[in-house]
Amino acid sequence: MKIALLHDSVLPPKNYGGIERIVMTLAKEYTARGHEVIILSRQGTTVSNYECIQLPSPYKGEDVSHLLPADVDFIHSHQPLREKPGKFPFLVTIHGNGHPEEHYWPNTNFLSQSHARNHNAKHFIYNGVDPSHYPFVENKDDYFVFLARTTWRVKNLKTALVWAKDLGLKLEIMGGSGVSRGDIHYNGLVDEEEKLKLLSRAKALIYPTNWDEPCAAAPLEALACGTPVISSVNGCMPELVRQGTGILCENYDQLLQAAKNVETIRPKDCRESIESFFSLGRMSDDYLSMFEKILQNGELDHQPRYNFDPSSVKYLYKPSLKNRLQLSLTGKI
Repeated sequence: MKIALLHDSVLPPKNYGGIERIVMTLAKEYTARGHEVIILSRQGTTVSNYECIQLPSPYKGEDVSHLLPADVDFIHSHQPLREKPGKFPFLVTIHGNGHPEEHYWPNTNFLSQSHARNHNAKHFIYNGVDPSHYPFVENKDDYFVFLARTTWRVKNLKTALVWAKDLGLKLEIMGGSGVSRGDIHYNGLVDEEEKLKLLSRAKALIYPTNWDEPCAAAPLEALACGTPVISSVNGCMPELVRQGTGILCENYDQLLQAAKNVETIRPKDCRESIESFFSLGRMSDDYLSMFEKILQNGELDHQPRYNFDPSSVKYLYKPSLKNRLQLSLTGKI
């Protein structure tokens, strides 16, 4: 097939770029399987291996049919489309959590079962990572790691810090800057080499997310390194952290106990979970199968719409008086 991948960003990503990375890894995998790839992206894209077409600026989800060669077989957009591509079969992958006014075409898929449920949808495909990119380390060092955008409240660095201090644990933080004190060390926005080094040697990733994660990247990267995950039960986390690969916590007492319980988890089982369920190869298989289904049937058999219940989020936090008052007054932690 000749596949057009669409995302309004500069490719490849200069920093982390979660969606951008998915687009580039899919392009590489589709090409390796004998397909031809065209990339529609923002001005400044410097991808030499593929034909690149510049999207109009600003791009607001308009029909891109007129930009593409007539022999394109399929469009795979990684953002919502306001207009249906009139000339070509297509699939839209939604990477974030939507809003009540957002419209979705039937040919839309989501990233996990919980993500699909939040959009009244049936079809989803988990993100995947390339296991060969991640160093597997069986013998871990004596520290835990936090990997997320530290300025984003819902990633819940606040609880990770209190947890580490209460237990006297060493915590390495990636994803933002702060003041390092004692066993708490901020590494800033690290490059790929440093990220993999810290992630692969950690006893566990602490990921106490306080929102409905569609399909979190950091836990998959940790598991690929053989590093267990300690997390909340929100969003996709019960789907990603399969039995024997981490510990899911509903309250702070469970979070405290998890630091010790995680020692019983075998790094080998974490890595095998990625190889079996969350690999780049599996993700590519699933997308290509969905493309074929659309080519044969025209539309997927569902009609997505926003269906999010805010009460589904179970906040993970230390139940101090200050935190309980803050949650009661603001609804946030």
